[in-house]
Amino acid sequence: MKKIACIFLSVLLLFSSVSVAAFAEEPQDAETLITTGESAPFIFVHGMGAWGSYEDFYDIMPYWGGWGFNKEADIIRIFNENGIEAYAASVGPFNSAWDRACELYAQLTGTVVDYGAAHSAAHNHDRYGFSYEDNQLMDECWDGEEKLNLVGHSFGVPAVRLFASLMAYGDEAEMAATGEDTSPLFTGGHDCVHAVVSLAGPHNGSPIANLVYDAKVPMMLISAGLNLIGATFGNTLAMWSLQTSHFGLTPKQGQSTVPFSLTNIKNFYEAEDNCGYDLTLRGAAELNEKIKTVPGVYYYSYTSRATTTDENDNEVPIDTMFTMFKPSSRILGKMEGKTVDGFTLDKNWEINDGIVPLASALYPMTDAATARSYEEAVRNGETIEPGRWYYMPTMEGFDHFDFAGTRDYPTSFEDFYFTLAGVVNAY
Repeated sequence: MKKIACIFLSVLLLFSSVSVAAFAEEPQDAETLITTGESAPFIFVHGMGAWGSYEDFYDIMPYWGGWGFNKEADIIRIFNENGIEAYAASVGPFNSAWDRACELYAQLTGTVVDYGAAHSAAHNHDRYGFSYEDNQLMDECWDGEEKLNLVGHSFGVPAVRLFASLMAYGDEAEMAATGEDTSPLFTGGHDCVHAVVSLAGPHNGSPIANLVYDAKVPMMLISAGLNLIGATFGNTLAMWSLQTSHFGLTPKQGQSTVPFSLTNIKNFYEAEDNCGYDLTLRGAAELNEKIKTVPGVYYYSYTSRATTTDENDNEVPIDTMFTMFKPSSRILGKMEGKTVDGFTLDKNWEINDGIVPLASALYPMTDAATARSYEEAVRNGETIEPGRWYYMPTMEGFDHFDFAGTRDYPTSFEDFYFTLAGVVNAY
């Protein structure tokens, strides 16, 4: 059984892998950064198939900078050592953006994960998940009012965007379903997010996700692999705390293992409540209709490009791109003119970082009318305004994983994040 589970683990690793230039000419040191303004805590949310500080594996290979088993490069540790409060959340690696937002809220507030009565009924899973009582993410339980800076990488971005929207506006279906028993996450009225930062975020989905999800078999294998791991190893394996107990695929808190269930496996990949569906173009469009841009929140988008144009005017991966991304990058590089989920794709859908097209990473389609180049805005002396997306110059020659620290930036990885924090703290 364990040999079979290891095979499925390899499949999960494969699909998790297929899941900027900051605007400053000079790098900022920590002292300059801290004096640019008061800093709200930075909450970092990882991408699909990844991990955070709740997992023991984080101490061995931190997601935020420690790739290559380099604990000294952890940007969370570096921020804290320089007086910038920062934390790395651990949301379900294959869960939907909604479920991840709920898990983030519970970790911040030190409460039980509440996925919402209406949402849970609609997707046929349990309403409640793990408890983070006496195990909150921050030093003290967040009160829902203290300002936060939310930084998401890859599929962490839809989760932090949705979190900010729910805290501000709530959710009518959840309030109607549970009345006074509604989680504060769904009641709205909270002015608690200072900034949302997107690092290679799939705002508008990726055609690669359509290929994976619509083929059904890959998502079925992921679902079966999750359940097999839950039946063999429990809820945690290697770098993952899988957090799919609400679907019955992995154990509930306090349980050691779960039964292998074809019914639960089928429900997870058909429920349209997982990372695979949310990353399709139609799934992302549905999220964009649900997520509202909050007038008082600053929004920043960082993107990268790891392709170049060949003689046939197709985008092809550069040599230094992460090897496992090259097949998906080549598929994206031939997408111009094709229609996916009703969207006709232009050249910007070919330019990519290995997995996310530039057209998806810049800003949500629903905010296209107000999105602004940060570089142009600063050059023209414009005031940086909350409530609109500002996209940074695309970082050329860097792929989707590089935001997690797999390469040096023009100065250094630390300087990139210090500069990012300086931008956030400046307003």
